[in-house]
Amino acid sequence: MSSPELRASWAISLRHLAASRFYLSQDLPGAEAIQSWSDAEDYLHHNELGLALDCLVDLGEACSAPPEFWQELLLAAINMRAWEIADAIRAKL
Repeated sequence: MSSPELRASWAISLRHLAASRFYLSQDLPGAEAIQSWSDAEDYLHHNELGLALDCLVDLGEACSAPPEFWQELLLAAINMRAWEIADAIRAKL
C-alpha cells in the first residue's frame, strides 16, 4: 500500500498531466497525435504516470504545443522527479 504522501504526489502529477491536454486544439493533427493522446489517457487511468508523461511529450511535439502545455508537463516532471525529462521540457519553453 502507498503512503498518503505518495498518493498526494500522484494526484498532483495526474492533475498537471491531465490539464496539459486542455492547451491543445480539440482536433488533434493526425493519427500519431491521436494515438499519443489515446495512450496517455490509458496510462493516466492506470496510474502509469511516467508512461503518460512520455506520451504527452510526443503529443506536444506532434501538435506544436504552446508554452502552457509544456509548463504543465514541466510541473508534472518536477513533481515526479523526472529530472532528465524536466530538462528536455525546459528547453522547449
